Amino acid sequence: MPTFSLDHNLPSLPVPHLDNTLKKYLDSVYPFLTELELQQTTKIVENFRTGIGKILQFNLLERARNQRNWLEKWWLDWAYLEWREPIAPFINTSGCVIGSEVTTTLAETAKKMNLNIPAAKAAFTCFYMNMFFQELRSETLPTQKSRSACLSMDQFRKFYNTCRIPLGNKDRLVNYFRTANEGNCPTHIIVMFKNRFFKVNAYHSDLKLLNFTELYHQFKFIIENYETKSHGIGIGSLTADKRDRWAKNRQYLIDLNPRNLEYFDCIEKGLYLVNFEDLEAHNIDQMLEISLLKNPKNRYFDKSYELIVSKTGLIGSNVEIESFGIERKLVDPEELEFDYDLHIENEIKNSSEQFEKTCSLLECKNVILSNCTKEKIKSYKLNPDTFAQMCMQLAYFQLHKKPAPTYETATTRTYYHGRTETVRSCTKEALKWCQAMTNSEKSTKLNNFDLLKLFREASEKHDRLMNEARNNEGCDRHLLGLMLIAKELGLETPKIFTDHAWKKSGGGGNFLISSSCIGYTNTIGTCCPFCLDGYTMIYCFSDRGLCFSITRFKNSMETTMNGIVESLKSATQQAQGLFEKNPKI
Repeated sequence: MPTFSLDHNLPSLPVPHLDNTLKKYLDSVYPFLTELELQQTTKIVENFRTGIGKILQFNLLERARNQRNWLEKWWLDWAYLEWREPIAPFINTSGCVIGSEVTTTLAETAKKMNLNIPAAKAAFTCFYMNMFFQELRSETLPTQKSRSACLSMDQFRKFYNTCRIPLGNKDRLVNYFRTANEGNCPTHIIVMFKNRFFKVNAYHSDLKLLNFTELYHQFKFIIENYETKSHGIGIGSLTADKRDRWAKNRQYLIDLNPRNLEYFDCIEKGLYLVNFEDLEAHNIDQMLEISLLKNPKNRYFDKSYELIVSKTGLIGSNVEIESFGIERKLVDPEELEFDYDLHIENEIKNSSEQFEKTCSLLECKNVILSNCTKEKIKSYKLNPDTFAQMCMQLAYFQLHKKPAPTYETATTRTYYHGRTETVRSCTKEALKWCQAMTNSEKSTKLNNFDLLKLFREASEKHDRLMNEARNNEGCDRHLLGLMLIAKELGLETPKIFTDHAWKKSGGGGNFLISSSCIGYTNTIGTCCPFCLDGYTMIYCFSDRGLCFSITRFKNSMETTMNGIVESLKSATQQAQGLFEKNPKI
């Protein structure tokens, strides 16, 4: 079956029952409220259920009757395009592959062979990325499934040929990807080196992909011919500015010289960006820091994907090396030389300084727990993701002496154009287990058998919430829909969203832990925390063990990087210890 052919057969995104959502919401706020606060919130929720909530639910159901995914446009606008602050580092994410470091032996061998490592590593990765593009364009990539259910493939359309365009008040997302049956599609790559832009064709004129060696020579051509030249002005750093300011500067450049519009158009239509860095990275900590927090002049943050290649060759992919020959004469890469003036020079200086100032407040760290593998966790008859979430709860609680409202991503791709729902994984069951684990009073301290029982109860609750969220039966997306319906109707914001429980439980972007499981993969990534006193905890189950990628703000008086890392190590050891001491349970 063609890759995208089954999307229209997927069920429409359902609207949850109002009573179920409100019950789930009340359950989720329990860990963060006093008994009196809970009584007050319960009353507010009940008034919402019997009052304005009914009207909003009716209007939301009407919207869902006319739109197959009632959330899709709202989510794109509200969560992304209407954001007016810089998207980097607040919205964009970074990634790397565990184990893709270039060894000293390989570096020495490459030097003897006169091989340019960054160009070679980029060529390996881009060759396979281009093959993947070809699979999507020809629709030969099989539709993904979760068990027997088909998943929406729509998001794959936005990986290539996609860019965000800055406009006043709300940005626009443009996508030039087309399948072969749909028509023509741009097939060039944009390369950045020393703050300069270059256009590189991914195909020959006969529509045959450039092979690995041909890509290598194109990248090597750019590096060798521009290595001794001065750095470009750094137009790309303007994409790190506040969105309205970047919109004005983009239009200023277009008005300054119409040729600049052609260059913007070329960048925006390109398959993706490849950024060759002056900075060295010798481990994944350094690579993630470069990707997320460094060198805005050599970026174009509006593109859907940027492949960043460090001077040492460490990048976010690890591919098998294959060798090919150059089969024909190549078209030299074309530099895109923007016209600019003193005003743009000053704007670039300001946007770069603001980006660097913001990023200097962030720190990232990766921790790999080699004794905590997916195989070992599965031997406990546990979902590895659930185990990681429970350990995160204990790590935060024993360090900060309080529960953390936690956001975990759940996929809703079994529905038409489905994306995500939130799992609020700091439950009252998880809190009860954390309290029991940290209780040092001998008279009330539970034995390992009872601690493990509480762990099982908390895990089962998390598994249930995850399954419900995958069916779009969480509470956050539904409540967001009700809030946005009220806004569209010109109504006052319902009290449920101004009640202190909403913010205390993470609503309105106030989750203290923002988390996501990337899966059973060696790929790891990170992004900015939701709030000043929060953490980002992205994790994967790699070949080397459970890996957490943690980000925090250095200027937070609450969080501590060393503290949370050591607490995570301790929490996983304690959780595993329960199973080791009770092997038959």
